[in-house]
Amino acid sequence: MSSAYPILSSRQYVPHIRSQCGTCGSSLEFPVPSPTPTQGTLLRVRCFKCQTVYSHAFYSAQLPPGAASPSTAQTLNGSTSTPAGGRKGRKIGTQEKPLETGYYDILGVPVDASTDDVKKAYRRLAIKHHPDKNPDDPDAEERFKEIAIAYQTLSDPELRKKYNEFGPKESAPEGGFVDPEEVFGAIFGGERFLPIIGQISLARDMKTALQEAEDAEEDGKEVKRDAKGKEILSEEEKARREEKERKASAEKAAARAERVQKLVENLDRKLSIFTESATGPDDPEVSKSWRTISQLEAEELKKESYGVELLQAIGFVYLSKAKHFLATNQTLFGVGGWLHNVQGKYHVFSETVSTLRSAIELKSVFDQIQAAEKAGNLSPEEKKRLEEQAAEKGLQALFKGTKLEIESVLRETCDRVLEDPSISRTKATLRAVALQILGESYVAVKKDTDGMPDEGEYVRVDTKSSRERDRQRGS
Repeated sequence: MSSAYPILSSRQYVPHIRSQCGTCGSSLEFPVPSPTPTQGTLLRVRCFKCQTVYSHAFYSAQLPPGAASPSTAQTLNGSTSTPAGGRKGRKIGTQEKPLETGYYDILGVPVDASTDDVKKAYRRLAIKHHPDKNPDDPDAEERFKEIAIAYQTLSDPELRKKYNEFGPKESAPEGGFVDPEEVFGAIFGGERFLPIIGQISLARDMKTALQEAEDAEEDGKEVKRDAKGKEILSEEEKARREEKERKASAEKAAARAERVQKLVENLDRKLSIFTESATGPDDPEVSKSWRTISQLEAEELKKESYGVELLQAIGFVYLSKAKHFLATNQTLFGVGGWLHNVQGKYHVFSETVSTLRSAIELKSVFDQIQAAEKAGNLSPEEKKRLEEQAAEKGLQALFKGTKLEIESVLRETCDRVLEDPSISRTKATLRAVALQILGESYVAVKKDTDGMPDEGEYVRVDTKSSRERDRQRGS
């Protein structure tokens, strides 16, 4: 059969890697480097459109058909090719001159970086490259894992020493690298908020639930259920589970008590800046100085991931507890305190309902996906839209659950600080005044509007629907 097209010229096939410019967002591709890089190597790529040079984290899943994988690009002596920035010609590195610098390059830190510098770099990158932040990028999860591997290697002195000497193969810890609690803590506040809110137990609970689910899958036992769908257990199994639940409940209670005790001590020390200097509740000079200190702290804390949202939640509890204490002790028959108590209980009820609503909305989206997949009429576009929606609602539900937990812990903390039987009523009143000023400073923080996203923006799930909402708000 004849063709109306002329003879077409050709060229030798050159494998390319697909990528996306981090500045202008243009889709592009570049040739596979030779020799093929090792996993986690940062490649510097110049965008054809805006000419910006950006970093691209390489891993073997990106290789197109016909390209040599890192495992086939080994040299005769059995060592893999050294990534960009690595040291060639040595079989054993030193702490000053590592065998290779791939993990340091991934985190963007020098080889002599401190553990704190490594943690800071990881937290920022983990937030920025979290799969929920990049729902349209199929490589986001792999890139996120590479960042976690680099961090957990370089943050452990022993693993870091092995990595510097022998490279990534000898430094890999047993059992994997990624800790869900690390990621959860990084997203919601980070280390700067630990002295104020403590370790969020929701992350630990989620991790335990995932581990139990995996254990159940590995057991492979068939679950028997009654007509109502309830699991049928033997008396022995029922007793075993009840004992396990009692033990877990006791451990959670002990962990919360320890957490609250530490927060009470931290808050007491912080408020003592005011209480040890003020001559009375209305001392103008000390009040002004304490307010300035509180505002400066708030301005620093708001830079953390979800910093503004957390500060406003913490400040609300501080403010309401301080006002309740002062009103109880300064109004006739404590009527003012009773009114503040009613307002506080309504807030707790409202936040609980809001959290449950978010969880129900998330479940609704998953139910839609499951029903559509079962019916076989879910198009790829619709599935992608529902998954984006689930990611957005999932992060919202996680934050609301975290907020509810934090407020509960802080209410108990404030009660312990203000109702301390070992101090005088005058000292307690000074603590309440200081707590009120601190709370006012926290709730007053606002997000920066200079066009630069704060870290909280890095973890906001950016989907088509959310972008459309932002566009409508701006118009």
